[in-house]
Amino acid sequence: MVEDKFIVSNQVLKEYFNINNIIDIIPFGSGHINSTFVVVFPTCRYLLQKINDDVFASPFAVMHNIELVTEYIKKNVIYDGKDPRVSVLTIVLNKHGQNLTMVEDDYWRCMRFIEEGITYDQTEDLEIFREVGRAVGEFQRYLNDFRTRLLADTIKHFHDTPYRYGTFLDIIKIDRIDRVKMCQPEIEFVKKYENRLGVITSLLEEKKIPRRVTHNDTKLNNIMISKSTGKALGLIDLDTVMKGSLLYDYGDALRLGASTASEDETDLSKVNINFDLFEAFTDGYLKEVKSIITDEEIKHLLDGYFIMTFEVGMRFLTDFIDGD
Repeated sequence: MVEDKFIVSNQVLKEYFNINNIIDIIPFGSGHINSTFVVVFPTCRYLLQKINDDVFASPFAVMHNIELVTEYIKKNVIYDGKDPRVSVLTIVLNKHGQNLTMVEDDYWRCMRFIEEGITYDQTEDLEIFREVGRAVGEFQRYLNDFRTRLLADTIKHFHDTPYRYGTFLDIIKIDRIDRVKMCQPEIEFVKKYENRLGVITSLLEEKKIPRRVTHNDTKLNNIMISKSTGKALGLIDLDTVMKGSLLYDYGDALRLGASTASEDETDLSKVNINFDLFEAFTDGYLKEVKSIITDEEIKHLLDGYFIMTFEVGMRFLTDFIDGD
């Protein structure tokens, strides 16, 4: 037993479980946003999460999106003859039949723990990363006909790169803790690419590419791989599911997954692109989306890779200048 487990009060647990049957409660995962715990019973486990409402202003909207998307995916998974219990998240309702629980101003949710799934923070295994590409593509294919207007924008301007650039310029002007002078080469680097940052948003606004359901956080450890077969199961961590472009999901997956170094590597000589991983992911991805992807989207896939990598770097720099 670990002390951190007592962060989960009996009041929260009783909303979902008979607490007399709980064997253990274990902090889980490497995420930095929500607080996640595994609730252990004799024959099964569940994930219990406290949603960070500083990041997600409306947890109800988050759960609205997740419920709609998972139910839609589930129908397609069953149609393909696969097991939805391991291929898509299953929301566990509380004792009142609700998908979200409020206790002392905190928001909690529960999901079934997928025992068959494993995730990776990094991999150099080409077949695993090919499967990651396939999973991201399959997510797009399953949701191809979903009506995106049903989804709430849970984080405004999340992948609106021109908007992020405007915020970056404002923070530079304010320079509230006098850090701009420390970052002149980085600032000039960002400004040099200003004209490329509106490519995807312009394509969406001009309706040259379709607005689709997007995961918006397709980093490697958000894709489950089967422990027994090594094949992709599906995507997890659906908090940022909104409407956008498949270019975002394609680019964001490669941003970290095809990198030769971790996201927080300080030795930039180690940071490069592993082109074998890039090709493996793209192969798996395109095989899944070939029936739905448009010529214009294919034309701009590399823009997705560039913009998503650039946007995250710009956001990190903005945060640093603004006092972390």
